[in-house]
Amino acid sequence: MELIELLGERSHPKQPSGTLLRRIEYPKFILDEYSLELNGLESVPAYFIKPVGVSGPYPTIIFNHSHGGDFIHGKDEVINGASYLQTPSFAETFSELGFAVWAIDAWGFGERGGINESELYKEFLLKGHTLWGMRLFDLVSLIDYLETREDIDSNRLATLGMSMGGLLSWWLSAIDKRIKVTIDIAAQVDIETLIENRRLDHHGFYYYIPKLLKYYSTASIQEKIAPRPRMSLVGKNDTMCFPTGVEKLKNHLIDVYKKQEKQDHFMSLSLTGGHMETTEMRAYWTDFLKKHL
Repeated sequence: MELIELLGERSHPKQPSGTLLRRIEYPKFILDEYSLELNGLESVPAYFIKPVGVSGPYPTIIFNHSHGGDFIHGKDEVINGASYLQTPSFAETFSELGFAVWAIDAWGFGERGGINESELYKEFLLKGHTLWGMRLFDLVSLIDYLETREDIDSNRLATLGMSMGGLLSWWLSAIDKRIKVTIDIAAQVDIETLIENRRLDHHGFYYYIPKLLKYYSTASIQEKIAPRPRMSLVGKNDTMCFPTGVEKLKNHLIDVYKKQEKQDHFMSLSLTGGHMETTEMRAYWTDFLKKHL
């Protein structure tokens, strides 16, 4: 069975499209607020951020926000950050690098709130979907939409996020080869290791997919990203990224990239810190983006 089939049925829009709602100018970037049609069920609030003084078509980051149990905030994490993220904001950092950014509210977050995640999860299951799949499918449709825009260099797309956003990043890259560079922070989670160590409850139920382990291991999903550039950053004290699982995936993927003679395209680093983005991590991933995107 194909991995994408396990994510449940996909709800398609007639044609991915976007409507510009408002423009706000910041010192280092321009923020365009959009309403996107990505799934045929509800409009998707989105941010398009482009650097001041730089002309397109832009190499572009798809930024995926974290979870944190905070459903009020979603895509605005790219501008406002969070207590566990570094400053300056992702928007400023990407703009200084000359990259554009797209960020959307995931199902149930930000301007798509008003319904409990647990109820959304149950409703989707009853209708043949999975919540994780629906969150990913919106991102796939976002890529479809970006390919229609002349101001986006669709051959230079990257994805980045932390925690849930990091999980979305490597999953998106595994199911969609149009992503050229993948960076995940605090999201290197081996499901089999969670089971072995009784840690499934350390992650939200939204992430679990019926029958997944009958057909795929975590490692076999992640190897689909190779040989494209991938950086995975975790804190040594991050209890959500169980250390033996991080090491297991690292060793497997080093072999995968080595066999494809692309050893320099994969980096997995366990650094000082917990479930957070540290200054050290920020330095590593900015260098990785500059090199590969």
